[in-house]
Amino acid sequence: MSSADDHAAAPEEPQTAEQRVIRAELGEMTELESMCPRCEKNGTTRLMITKIPHFREIIVSSFECPHCGEKNNEVQFGGEFGPRHVRYELEVRERRDLNRQVVKSEYATVLIPELDLEVPPQTQKGMLNTVEGIIQQTVDGLQMEQPVRKVMQPDVYEKIEAFCAKASALQTGNEPFHLIVDDPAGNSYVESYFDYYHTTVDPHLKTITKERTEIDRQLIGLAIEYNTQRTEEEETAVAGGNMAGEVMQMETQCSACTKPGFINMHACDIPHFKDTIIMAFKCDYCGFKSTEIKSGGAVSPHGLRLSLHVEREDDLKRDVLKSDSASLRIPEIELELAPGTLGGFFSTVEGTLTQIKEQLASLPQAQFAEGDSSAVNDEQSGHTLAHFISSIDDCISLKRPFTVILDDPLANVYIQNPKAHLPPPENVDTQLTSEEYTRTFEQDEELGFHDMHVE
Repeated sequence: MSSADDHAAAPEEPQTAEQRVIRAELGEMTELESMCPRCEKNGTTRLMITKIPHFREIIVSSFECPHCGEKNNEVQFGGEFGPRHVRYELEVRERRDLNRQVVKSEYATVLIPELDLEVPPQTQKGMLNTVEGIIQQTVDGLQMEQPVRKVMQPDVYEKIEAFCAKASALQTGNEPFHLIVDDPAGNSYVESYFDYYHTTVDPHLKTITKERTEIDRQLIGLAIEYNTQRTEEEETAVAGGNMAGEVMQMETQCSACTKPGFINMHACDIPHFKDTIIMAFKCDYCGFKSTEIKSGGAVSPHGLRLSLHVEREDDLKRDVLKSDSASLRIPEIELELAPGTLGGFFSTVEGTLTQIKEQLASLPQAQFAEGDSSAVNDEQSGHTLAHFISSIDDCISLKRPFTVILDDPLANVYIQNPKAHLPPPENVDTQLTSEEYTRTFEQDEELGFHDMHVE
């Protein structure tokens, strides 16, 4: 037998299957050959990563079979769930609302109350569509078996035809209706529309987020924490109103546009200081924002004066808490903030100086500190607002050492001591001095202590 025959008779080496890794950039389309689930012949799957504005990146896949005409579209989220259960309630009032983009995950429930329509979770794959497209997809799905129903079930046929006619009427945009997307996975999204009068909130769209329940976690396949009972100490704390670690909301009025809104409050413990309450407000109508710091607990019997000598870059990074009753001074640049200026805030030394500089730069006087009017008197040019702002920049860039002095008759001020965790005497910071003092009669009178009756 020849060597060629020997080579032909030799067994072939088994081929190992290789896993194909697809690498694609945002907006780049990738085509793959895949088997059609209907005719089992080869079709084409197209994949593309796209970003939904104000939402996240998603993977859009589309399959089409040239042999039997099978088509399929799907949206995937890379195996990730959103942080919370989300619910969108859209009021469709005009034609353009039908063009809003809607991302629906496979765990989402779609409701249209006016049609008594409910698409339960896990009955459809994730999809990217419009409001009008969701209605049209529902109508197309119901119309598929209508010829058979017309013969076999005439009553059902008539009911479905009436439903489809009513659904088609909603697609004209002349009849208002509501679209609700409820998704425990947090991966659904309804596009928002903004205009000149509503720059940060869509008046037609309401978004509700909440923590997942055990039923939600079970539906999407997350682990369930069965030990959810509060301890006796936690029950006592909740009953007494001590919601440490919780963010509480209180309805209030926006000081800029007077529209209703909510202020968020969170109690936190600053190490080596005391309990504080951080309050933040953001208006959904005009975009106004504000933050404020309040100290919790009893009123201190003495006032407190803190002085920090800033020399190094690490000193600029120290945490600073200033209440609205505290004054701030920097003698080297003749800067003094009266109590109430800038309110209460929690920042760093550098952040405090930057906040003061930005506040001064926004004043109308800063605009007149430039040009010919600023140099009318050369002897006074060193005292212009522009020169004063530049001296603050010198402090931020550490071109000169300076001293920050916080003085509060209620002792609600704090400057971080990086050695505070060490045992004495190693916890002494030579750059930071603390001085307690007895409040004067005038200070107690200004704070209203003389008018208080505790008996």
